[in-house]
Amino acid sequence: MRKMRADAAAAWAGVFREVTVNILVAGGSGFVGRRLIELLVERGDQVTVVSRDPAGCQRLRRTGLQFRGWLPDVAAFDAVINLAGAPIFGPRWNASYREQIRSSRVETTRRIVEAINRSDEPPDVLVNGSAIGYYGDRGDEALTEASSPGNDFLAQVCVDWEAEATRCKARTVLLRTGVVLGRGGGALQQMLPPFKFGLGGPIGLGRRHFSWIHLDDLCGIVMHALDDASVKGPVNGTAPGAVTNAQFTKALGRVLKRPTLFPVPPFALRLKFGQAAEVLTASQRCEPAVAKSAGYVFQLPDVEPALRQILDR
Repeated sequence: MRKMRADAAAAWAGVFREVTVNILVAGGSGFVGRRLIELLVERGDQVTVVSRDPAGCQRLRRTGLQFRGWLPDVAAFDAVINLAGAPIFGPRWNASYREQIRSSRVETTRRIVEAINRSDEPPDVLVNGSAIGYYGDRGDEALTEASSPGNDFLAQVCVDWEAEATRCKARTVLLRTGVVLGRGGGALQQMLPPFKFGLGGPIGLGRRHFSWIHLDDLCGIVMHALDDASVKGPVNGTAPGAVTNAQFTKALGRVLKRPTLFPVPPFALRLKFGQAAEVLTASQRCEPAVAKSAGYVFQLPDVEPALRQILDR
C-alpha cells in the first residue's frame, strides 16, 4: 500500500496517524456517511466528499474535509468509500422508485469502478456499500459472508450492486450493512415515537431475527477494512449475535422504561411502508465472521448497552 498502515485499534481510538491518507467518499451526506467522515477526519485523514448537492453538505464542513460535485481524478486518492444510494424508506415503491433504488446503487458503483479501472495509479482499496438484504428472508438460518443470496427484489439489487463492485482492480470490500443504530437518524429515530408513548411492541410474534449494529462499530469496521490489506470481499456489518425482534423490543422498552405490550401486525407495516416493509419483516440472523477473524474488536456488541449509550440512559 502506498500510505496506509495496519493500525485499526489506534484508528478506532481516534489516534492521529503518522501519515495522512487521502480518501474519497461517495454518499457521505447520509446518516452513516456523516459519522464516518467525522471519525476519519478526527484520526487525521484527508477526506473529499462527492455529492450531487455540495451545498447541502455544508453542515459537515471542517478542517481536513473537501467537497466535489462528482468524481475527481481517482489517482489522487488512496481509498474510495462508496455509500451512495437512494433511501429505502423514501417514497412508496412503485416501478419508478424501485428502479431508482437499483440504479442509484448499481450505476453509481459502475461509474466509480470504471474510473478506478481506467486509472494508471488507482486507489489501494474500494469499500463499497451493500446490505444484509443480500440474504433475503432466511428465518432461523445462521448467515455468514459465505451464505448464498436470496431471491427477492432487495436481494437482487444487492447481487447486482456487488457484481459491479467486484469488477474493480483495486482490493474491494463489500460492506453488507445491517440495521444501523445511532444518534440523530437511522432506523432508531423511526422507531422511537411509539415506544416513548408506551405503544411499542414486537412485529407479529417477535420471532424474526434482527441483525443490528451500532453506528460507531460500523464505522470502525470500515476503518479497519481500509487499514488491513487482508480484508476483502463480503463483510457483514452487523454486531456479533443477532437478537430476535422480541428481544430487541424488550431491550428498548427497558432502556426507555416503557411497556412493550402492543404487537405490530406485519400487514400494518405493509400499509404504512408498502413493499419497503420487507426490510422490517424479513428475518436475517447474520454473523460478522470476517470482521471478527480480521481482528476487529466490537465496542458495543450487545443491544441493550448500545441502546443505553445512544439514548444516554
